[in-house]
Amino acid sequence: MAEQQEYRNKVVVRHNWDTDIVDTGAIHDEFNRMWSEVAPSRIVSGPYGEQKVTGHTAAPDIMRANTLNLVSVADSLEIAEMILQTVSQLKDFLPSRTIIVINDPHLQRPKAWHIDLQINETSTKDDSHHGILFETITIWTDQSSAGVLSSIVAPLLISELPSFLWWPRGEFSNNAIFEDLSQVADRLVFDSARLGNDAHAVADYRSLIDEPTDPIVGDFTWLRLAPWRQLIAQFFDPVTTHRSLEHIDSVNIAYAQERQDHSSGFAAALMVLGWLGSRLKWEVIEPLEARKSGGWTAFMAATDSTGRAHEVQIRLTPDFVPGAKFSLRSVEIVTNDGSSGRYIIQRTDHDDLVTSSETATTPLVSRMVFSRRHSTVEMLGQELQRFGPDRVFEDSIRLATQLLP
Repeated sequence: MAEQQEYRNKVVVRHNWDTDIVDTGAIHDEFNRMWSEVAPSRIVSGPYGEQKVTGHTAAPDIMRANTLNLVSVADSLEIAEMILQTVSQLKDFLPSRTIIVINDPHLQRPKAWHIDLQINETSTKDDSHHGILFETITIWTDQSSAGVLSSIVAPLLISELPSFLWWPRGEFSNNAIFEDLSQVADRLVFDSARLGNDAHAVADYRSLIDEPTDPIVGDFTWLRLAPWRQLIAQFFDPVTTHRSLEHIDSVNIAYAQERQDHSSGFAAALMVLGWLGSRLKWEVIEPLEARKSGGWTAFMAATDSTGRAHEVQIRLTPDFVPGAKFSLRSVEIVTNDGSSGRYIIQRTDHDDLVTSSETATTPLVSRMVFSRRHSTVEMLGQELQRFGPDRVFEDSIRLATQLLP
């Protein structure tokens, strides 16, 4: 098998300056000048973000991305560099223009704004292949500029292309920059694991999907849960176990209290419950209640095909192991339809999940499933190719947030 090429970010042309007033027209003019250095006859950017063809002949071996706009926010130079490196490694859907807003109160600048323009190329480490060219605008600012960011960013977006807001930070509620930039986005991409263990922060998540004028949401945590959802569904695909879906007694989920990157598995655990409950039409009887020993307990109501209702006990148990790498440790589903059944999925390492199932009439069956965790590059690449809403995801979030106290 041929070795997969690893891409890196290569700066082709760069220009930056400090200013007290952001002139978007000057930014477009500077990009046009920079493109003339790369290929004197390239497509250029107009004053309103539209693209125009110049009267010269462009170099035939140069490719320029023409897909979408990506806006992202960083609270440090390190996060800004992570954003740029992630974008440069995208292979299928590379943004035409990436706008990075750095909001770091510790940065000292001689003027109110610092503008950095780059034309970048996704190149292989050995420069053996010509990459795709894309634009990057980096804007340094502070919290006091939050209310005017959308009026600056909007004219910089390439017209007629969809615009994505990637929010790599955690808390978004009452964040002025988030509220401002979400006004210019068609899609929002973030990672609910970054919300940590704060039940109130996770509860605010629902506001993102209930307002029809807000951007359509995509969540890295939901993508990470895809193999878990598939394996849970596979437990109950056979005719012999399908009926047990109506007779689930309890769901027990072990999640990471705090991962190595300071995120948490709390949102992932809630999302599994939201997905399972929304698919099976469960209703919340009692919201989550904190246990003295740690974790949460809740009760939901399930109704079988005959109309008979029963309670389902929910238990979320935090894993306090220092340096946890994975959001979820395990999911256990216990059924009782005349005879008990137990279905378990466990994450054992970065690449593998182990499933086991046992009922009163079938022996214990265990298997290891290859399930490599996706990188940030892979997850962002998937989200940048999603343009419509995911109704299953939205239903899962609505029910999950109903469980919160």
